[in-house]
Amino acid sequence: MGATIQALLDLQEVELQVADIRRQVASREKRVAAQAARVQAGQKELAAHRDQTRALQIEFDALDLDIKSRNTSVAKLREQLNAVRTNKEYQAILSEMNNARAEIARVEARGMEMMQQIETRKGEAETRAAQIAVEETRLSELRGELERAQQSFSERLSRLNAQRDAAAAKVHPEVLKQFNRLSERFDGEVMARVSRPNPRRDEFICEGCNMSVSAERASALMSRDDVTTCGHCGRILHIARGA
Repeated sequence: MGATIQALLDLQEVELQVADIRRQVASREKRVAAQAARVQAGQKELAAHRDQTRALQIEFDALDLDIKSRNTSVAKLREQLNAVRTNKEYQAILSEMNNARAEIARVEARGMEMMQQIETRKGEAETRAAQIAVEETRLSELRGELERAQQSFSERLSRLNAQRDAAAAKVHPEVLKQFNRLSERFDGEVMARVSRPNPRRDEFICEGCNMSVSAERASALMSRDDVTTCGHCGRILHIARGA
């Protein structure tokens, strides 16, 4: 194997490690983003729930004032009842009082329903707030994991960059440009080994795409240190030992 191909293989080893680091960081970032979205959605739902509860509380307070006003009216009717002189007036005021009391009873029943709803919703809000607190703690943990991973990977990336520079110095600039383009395309997997599935036949395949490689191209790889790409997937080929 020639010096150029060996240097490219060394470069690929570095690129694969860098690509793995990027995937791990991206995976952690994705988890953080997903958890942050859950927290935000929970907070939004809780805020809407509390707004609805406050609206219900305002309606209940208005209902309570209405009941107090009606009770005041009934008290006045009772005073009038004690002052009437005729049976007709007495019966009229009594009927009005009974109607007012019936209406008060109806409104009070509605008020009791609303009070129960408010208490239930307050309990639900406390439960949701506790759940959100758990999700916020998990978000904080994930962010901490991401930050620690980034710090750890930063040190590792510095070492890998030094290794990459050393390997790249052994490669012609044009070949290096080609390698970099392919690295972006294949996420670091630039090199593809050529192997012979059946040692009794002059048949070769590119292990990058499992497509055939001509015997002439395989022979050239064995004898020269040229950069040759697969005609199917475009990766840079290198011959397997003992092929």
